[in-house]
Amino acid sequence: MIRQYFELLTYRALAELKRDSSGMYLGMLWWVLEPVLYMLVFYVVFGVGLKKGGGDFALYLLCGLVPWKWIDSTVRTSSGAIIASAGLMRQLYFPKWLLPGYVILANTYKFLIIFFLLVVFLLALGVSPSASWVWLPAVFILNLLFVASLSLVASAFVPLIPDLRYVVSYGMTMLFFMSGIFFSVSELGEPVKSWLLWLPTVLIIDAYRSVLLYDQTPHLSAMLHILFPSLLLFAFGAFCLARLDRYYPRVVG
Repeated sequence: MIRQYFELLTYRALAELKRDSSGMYLGMLWWVLEPVLYMLVFYVVFGVGLKKGGGDFALYLLCGLVPWKWIDSTVRTSSGAIIASAGLMRQLYFPKWLLPGYVILANTYKFLIIFFLLVVFLLALGVSPSASWVWLPAVFILNLLFVASLSLVASAFVPLIPDLRYVVSYGMTMLFFMSGIFFSVSELGEPVKSWLLWLPTVLIIDAYRSVLLYDQTPHLSAMLHILFPSLLLFAFGAFCLARLDRYYPRVVG
């Protein structure tokens, strides 16, 4: 049964990717264009207009925007995954973790494609692979764990209190501006710098930049700061989804 569920999860994730790409004229190209367009906007405002960041500012932005879009789109979509499947839940039974699960998996596939293109872009611009790149799988796994933990918690509670969708939306917007995507947190003054360095998104983005751009290994303390809270949050979200599994069809819709 578990194997069948995971096969269903994979099938639904691939179907979601196909639906997303077939519904637009440019198809999968929009997956790449979205972070590039974001990068262009911030580059014009901060790199050209405010003359921040120097010559490598475009690469600096991309290394922040690509993992951020994975986090942001996954959490936002997962928060409404159970509500969007209200009719299906009343027709047949299935574990409700599958609903945020296929969103997480589909967006992970999308991220891997975009991240591969980012690496190709970096190589084309003369960034040389280094020994620190062996840390990329560890950074990816931490990023995935963080994404999954937030997504499970959001998907578990938004169906019970639908207004939480606005909390999730505003919360992700605030997190976007606090995560150091278009500025360096280390350059801020105290106590703001110390506060922001507690945010997992700041540490994740900094880890990608350290490995890809600066030939540095991520700080172990920062990785542990992401790992343990994410594990606890993931377990909490999975527990809530399991306990409320039979309750969702009665309250949603």
